[in-house]
Amino acid sequence: MKVLIRIAATVALTLVGLGGVTANDGAPASEGEPCAVRPGEGAYPNPLHECPAADPGMVIRGDTWYAFTTGLRLAKSTDAGHSWTNLGKFVETPAGYVDMWAPEVYHVGTTWICYFSMRPGPGEFAKLFVATSKNLEQGWTLRAEPLGEDPAVSMIDASMFRAPDGQRYLLYKEIGNRRIMIDRLSPDGLTLARQPTPILNVTQAWEGNSVEAPTMVYRPAERRYYLFYSGALYTVTGHYAVGVARAATPTASFDADKRATPILAEDEHFASPGHQFLTRVRIGGKSTEMLFYHAYPRLDPAGNPLPTPSTRVLMMDAITWGPDGWPRVHDGTPSR
Repeated sequence: MKVLIRIAATVALTLVGLGGVTANDGAPASEGEPCAVRPGEGAYPNPLHECPAADPGMVIRGDTWYAFTTGLRLAKSTDAGHSWTNLGKFVETPAGYVDMWAPEVYHVGTTWICYFSMRPGPGEFAKLFVATSKNLEQGWTLRAEPLGEDPAVSMIDASMFRAPDGQRYLLYKEIGNRRIMIDRLSPDGLTLARQPTPILNVTQAWEGNSVEAPTMVYRPAERRYYLFYSGALYTVTGHYAVGVARAATPTASFDADKRATPILAEDEHFASPGHQFLTRVRIGGKSTEMLFYHAYPRLDPAGNPLPTPSTRVLMMDAITWGPDGWPRVHDGTPSR
């Protein structure tokens, strides 16, 4: 894959829907050791590295990139994503809980806030939790009380959105109800109003029985809010993919204006791409809107078919916007 070269050329858990750690997610490089990277003709061959990287949440600070992933693992690049080091777990699983899914990290005031999910045990409902730190790489403190919980459903895949008026929102998935919710956050990002509103449901055949991993952005040019999400099942055979819908306000129903097909789907090289995270990166002096996501490679680094693809790895592709006001990713499949 040649992500930026292609840009330049064209522009100059059941497991259903839990999106969590599976027995096949592999082991990362030892803490402090580099994650293997693949050779390629372009500057950024997908995957970006070979360490497990399910459900990536990214923090970009110039040429220093951080990838926070399921299991509360952290990988760091200091050369704008060309090479990566495994920094290990940044929060330990507390007694009485299992699994730690889909961390996303945001800077609010002088504090870094990480939203993620945990559950008390197998078969239990997942709850939303928060950890905070003054330093991205260390010193994370887990807040003991859940940010959000529901005795009837699991709550996973939390992400923050800050509206143009400054109001912060938390988006998340309700497992069981097969929908994405939004709720208001306090200004410091640490308290939910607990007055959630459903904004996206399963309505398209390709979504299977799941919509999850919400990411919201506002486009002033279109005066619309866009909700990126993943649908179907995240497993290697689940046909996971990335979709998008839009609405006039962040709390409106996004079902009425939803693309009928995914903007990013699997191909013969990568299975089940999804759990996207949008952010801007600056490479070579140019700011590019980038979609980070995970996928299962179907081929090993030598190009040989993998008999049982098992590890979700970190991927990225540029987002472009068409004259119709809809986003596009490469040719609709991961670039290589």
